[in-house]
Amino acid sequence: MQLALNVLLFLSGCVVTSFVVQKPNKSRATLDHFLSNLRYVLDAFKSVGNDGSSERVLEIAKIEAPAPGTAGLMTKDDVEQLPEDCWQREAYEHVKSILLATEPSAKRFPCIYATAGYKSNEHRYIFMHSEDVNEPRNIRLLAEAMRAYFPLSHELGNNTSLVIVFPISEESNGVEDYQQKFWDLLRGLRTRDMKDWPEEFPQDTQHPKWTFCFDGVPWFPAVLTPAHVKRHSRYAPNFTIGMQPKWVFDHLFRTPERRRAAVESVRKLMKPYDDIEISPDLSAYGTEGTTESHQYYLLDDNVTASCPYQDLDR
Repeated sequence: MQLALNVLLFLSGCVVTSFVVQKPNKSRATLDHFLSNLRYVLDAFKSVGNDGSSERVLEIAKIEAPAPGTAGLMTKDDVEQLPEDCWQREAYEHVKSILLATEPSAKRFPCIYATAGYKSNEHRYIFMHSEDVNEPRNIRLLAEAMRAYFPLSHELGNNTSLVIVFPISEESNGVEDYQQKFWDLLRGLRTRDMKDWPEEFPQDTQHPKWTFCFDGVPWFPAVLTPAHVKRHSRYAPNFTIGMQPKWVFDHLFRTPERRRAAVESVRKLMKPYDDIEISPDLSAYGTEGTTESHQYYLLDDNVTASCPYQDLDR
């Protein structure tokens, strides 16, 4: 353990020295990256305790710290190279088993487009620092990841999605608890948004034309939680959000016929998959009397999960 501490002290000396020879902008970037990695190493010390080896500490830190320039985005190949016993790998394997229905008695996952996106490596993964959605470093990490992901999304494929995964919470949370966490996360993202809300979309979350926007882009998040027991299509052992740019749906639903076929395909599989009827809140965008704020997070009963905020900027 002392060896690892000595390594940290040596690295900190190298970073301070770099200020003497680097330009201000570059030196600041170097310091930011070093401090970020230092935080991961210190967290690793806490996770292994006093009896952990220095090699194990540095191994955990390497897993947790995102590579520079990637904003923490990972491909499935990246994740599958992680140790099998780290929480990120375990969470990923659960998502994989759900999408591919790998268990002998598993039913086919209703969203065939999510499964297709996984198989063709169109998904990108981001793993949060903790289960606390209000923690500033979580909001910062996700904001940076979404900004980095969107420019890549068109190149990845028409079934792409940003899969956001949180560590398993030490608290016992119910479906309503996760509902509040989800909306707090979206509201937190707005505090990190450097762009104004797009004028073409109303900010009233109850408006039929409302949709969640970040970085000037409309998104559609779908939430899975460990608290869902009847709506299996919204279950995952870890609090998980599939965040898709709305252009994915514009492509999928580009004609009324394609929209009808896509919806029918998913709903046909959803009926036997869930132990509850299909939510009446799932409807076409812009339909009078509906709002997307009711569709992102579905409760475990067919009761509307209303957004607790009238405007995410207030």
